[in-house]
Amino acid sequence: MKILVNGAGGRIGKIVTYELCKLMNSNKNVELVAINEIKGIDKTVKNFQETDVIHGHLDWEVKQITQNCVDINNKMTYFFSEKDPKRIPFKEIGIELVIECSGFYGDSNSPIKENLSKIFLEQGVKKVIQTYPVKTADTTLIMGINHNTYDPTKHFCISNASCTTKAITPPLQILLDNNVEIIALSMDTTHAATSSQEILESLGQISTHPTGATKALELVIPSLKNKMNGMAYRVPTQNGSFANLYIVVSSNEELNSEKINSWIISAVKNNDYYKRVGLHEKDEAGTKDIIGRRENAVIILSKTNIIPLNFSNNGKKEYLITLISGYDNELGSAVDSVLLTDFISSKE
Repeated sequence: MKILVNGAGGRIGKIVTYELCKLMNSNKNVELVAINEIKGIDKTVKNFQETDVIHGHLDWEVKQITQNCVDINNKMTYFFSEKDPKRIPFKEIGIELVIECSGFYGDSNSPIKENLSKIFLEQGVKKVIQTYPVKTADTTLIMGINHNTYDPTKHFCISNASCTTKAITPPLQILLDNNVEIIALSMDTTHAATSSQEILESLGQISTHPTGATKALELVIPSLKNKMNGMAYRVPTQNGSFANLYIVVSSNEELNSEKINSWIISAVKNNDYYKRVGLHEKDEAGTKDIIGRRENAVIILSKTNIIPLNFSNNGKKEYLITLISGYDNELGSAVDSVLLTDFISSKE
């Protein structure tokens, strides 16, 4: 499928564009033909060429050819700097799929809720993948969790959820896949500062912040609807986050931390999870251990803990499980969006 990346000059858009170009080297399902970035071609090309402040040198060659064309790894790519997508000649170029990274085309604020990414469909695009949570999306998909529920006849605007939702769903799905019933759960994430915070505001303080992970979780794992609450704590770091999960479960068998960790270790090798879950096996972990990891969830095995509760339900034993999932909230999330793009392209 011929692809346009919208918002290619942002933190996520840049990595999505880079990962898509890497994928094209070995994959014929996808072809990047255009990018759109309102910052303009000069700033965007300079941004692509410079060593990234977090992720270091990106192994690609990017050159400006004209005001409307860039050369990425010896492939000519259209460049647009349009606030109004209607000004982009989608049909003439043959663009079939848009990866929406700008964040401007999610849920509308009007009384009649609608998905603003429909503007791309109106220009003849077949599919839009939104790299963030969207309530009005046709579906929310995360690779390795529910990507196989994709229906090409019904799903056109597709949300890839948030980085935090992607980080907490793998360990929860692993428990469910091993016949553990999740009764209730709470989550708090210590999350790097993002563009939704003012720079000066974020310096020198930890601030509470709402998280959409609670609502998005039930879209991805419907059985957990109304079973979760959560809170985000934004900290003044550039990247790298940790989600703490507190899970009340019920099980027919005896559970301990060793058994749960063995399930997680097995999941890393299981193709059903699409290599979206990883391990950190040292006792302690910091952002230096997480930044650069490509998985959605990096489970800190030494922090898995379990407390037997003093009651049972229908003969089942109940426990309180605590798990910690680390995640590179830029790279891991962007990689998942590109993998989802590849998956959807293969179904068209």
